[in-house]
Amino acid sequence: PAVASRPDLSCPRLACASRLALAQAVRGELCAAERTARGALGTPSCTGTESVHYAYAHVALAIVDFERDRPAAAEASLDRAAHRADPLLSAWAELVRARLLAERGELAAAERTLRDAQPGLGDWPYVRLCYASAEADLRIRRGQPRAALQLRPDAACLARAHLRDGDPAAALAALPDWAAGELPGSLRLDAGLTEALAARRLGDGHRAREALERALRLAEPEGFRRAFNQSGVRELLLDHLDSGTAYSSFVASLLTGTAPPARPVQPGPHTGEPLTDRELAVLRYLPSMLSNVEIAASLCLSVNTVKTHVRHIYRKLHASRRREAVRRARELHLI
Repeated sequence: PAVASRPDLSCPRLACASRLALAQAVRGELCAAERTARGALGTPSCTGTESVHYAYAHVALAIVDFERDRPAAAEASLDRAAHRADPLLSAWAELVRARLLAERGELAAAERTLRDAQPGLGDWPYVRLCYASAEADLRIRRGQPRAALQLRPDAACLARAHLRDGDPAAALAALPDWAAGELPGSLRLDAGLTEALAARRLGDGHRAREALERALRLAEPEGFRRAFNQSGVRELLLDHLDSGTAYSSFVASLLTGTAPPARPVQPGPHTGEPLTDRELAVLRYLPSMLSNVEIAASLCLSVNTVKTHVRHIYRKLHASRRREAVRRARELHLI
């Protein structure tokens, strides 16, 4: 750290940070990408060749804002990333631009953007896969899911094409192992929502609820919102809110289009002992009508463990019953 902090290494630090920000954004690590990108943009100019490094950071922020459903901010970041001499940078920038156009319904313009960028893609397999998936998504949006299947997109997009083609069973069969955590966050989220939609179409409400709850668990900490705009998800969220979820505040914000819930204010020295992560997970279920048995099943815990967590929650929040604990937790913005 001492060597890396030397003033004469400011340009290498900027170069590394800006590229790390883009890698984090592509991986779906939105919070880390935003921190890294803003740190890079705050680095003072060094030799006059740093514009391409700043451009990497701007494209990273564009991806973050796109996934958080802030299209105007994403477009502004792309406009600031005017450097096009770097082919990898240009490939990611044009992909984001095409996806923004598609979200606005400008499918022809999105298709032109993808086509014009093709010659400069280079030999980057994952970038090419993302472009194939973006093209497939345009076919799905045009009501041509079978044409999308021919483009060999990523597995999550492939499953979505099967679902739009009226074959939810094939959609479930095509899904990747998205719960394992090896895929980029955006692909995992798309896969989770597709699983929930397909399971619901097949009448498997339990699987649909479990998939949606896992998708929410993935989306909330990073601030993913755009993926929830797809057809059919709103109805899923409405049903899920009624049946009970640990993410009721986040679901409500998605349904109303309001800002995400405020960051929780943990009990501290003057308010009480902080809750553990597991206690916070249990706490989020308390406003629902779910019993301890149902909460235990949702969290894959034993009933006795849930009861222990509930007792600890009551003690730390100075509450004697469930309703009182919920009221206190809302005052602290924990739920």
